[in-house]
Amino acid sequence: MADDAKKFKDEYVRANGLKFHYLDWGHAEKPPMVLLHGVGQTCHTWDLFAAAMAEHFHVMAFDQRGHGDTDWAADKDYSRTTMVADTNAFTDALGLDHFFLTGMSMGGANSLAFTSQYPTKVEALVVVDVGPRIEPKGTKQIRDFMKDFREFDSLDQAAEVIHKFNPRRPLEVIRKYTVVYNLKEKENGKWTWKYDTYFSDGLRHVDLKKMQEELSIAVKKITCPTLLVKGGDSDVLSLDGARELQEMIPGSAFALIPGAGHSVMGDNPQGFEAAVRNFYVEKGYL
Repeated sequence: MADDAKKFKDEYVRANGLKFHYLDWGHAEKPPMVLLHGVGQTCHTWDLFAAAMAEHFHVMAFDQRGHGDTDWAADKDYSRTTMVADTNAFTDALGLDHFFLTGMSMGGANSLAFTSQYPTKVEALVVVDVGPRIEPKGTKQIRDFMKDFREFDSLDQAAEVIHKFNPRRPLEVIRKYTVVYNLKEKENGKWTWKYDTYFSDGLRHVDLKKMQEELSIAVKKITCPTLLVKGGDSDVLSLDGARELQEMIPGSAFALIPGAGHSVMGDNPQGFEAAVRNFYVEKGYL
């Protein structure tokens, strides 16, 4: 990981009744960019991409509710409706009335819903490996991993488990950076994830059919420049699912990133950055 990936400021802001943690790269005079991570992740999932974009944008990545160093929801409300309201409140609190938006997985679905609901706020949208149609097998593997691996004896053990689940990312990178930001030490000396256990207790019901129907209705309202990025090896978003999303957003662009699974920007950061940068160049933003 490049040293530039560490050149951020840790910040906090209150929005929608919670204290949100976010990372701030770049300078306020540049066009703002907001980044939304996936389920079980933190804002640090964007470190490399954010550092690369900080030359051109004022980048802000925040921990969504129940994740990272943001407050957990006491009422366990982690619905998409509420997370979209969070994004609106977060950007309002920072005075962002128009910005570039990028989201991955859960954050990508939230970004699609947000853009359809607040079209004047989003200049351009990048959606990473998600759409109304996602594959049950791929999402089940993620849920099973979160349910089966909830506590570790050490950060090294956690890194090895993560690497076995996703060997595309070098073990040293996982050991040195990923586990440091994604886990916290318990009183008994064990290590556990920073996200709310609601996401890993096996009781969270995900109605894929209902999600598909609701998101399909929403995305058809999107008119801003949009790029859909799919991991070449992803088992969460299929090529058919990607094509369906493109058809719902006329004129949207598509990029297939080789050597990447669902977590595209982590598995192939150079390929992901190049795809987004090319999209911005084509649209005249860079």
